[in-house]
Amino acid sequence: MPMLMLKCKTCGIIFSGVYTDNMTEFRNESDKNPNSTFKCSKGHLNNYALEDYVDLS
Repeated sequence: MPMLMLKCKTCGIIFSGVYTDNMTEFRNESDKNPNSTFKCSKGHLNNYALEDYVDLS
């Protein structure tokens, strides 16, 4: 199962954003809702688009 990582836009910490079984389904859902909001371990809240995700699996 791919783990998609995100980099905090405020402090630069890389953290796990999403685990997904199906990348095609994830992309389709991202097209419907282009911005996701996540909080890093330091509490910074940022909006992310599909191109912000990095697959490190």
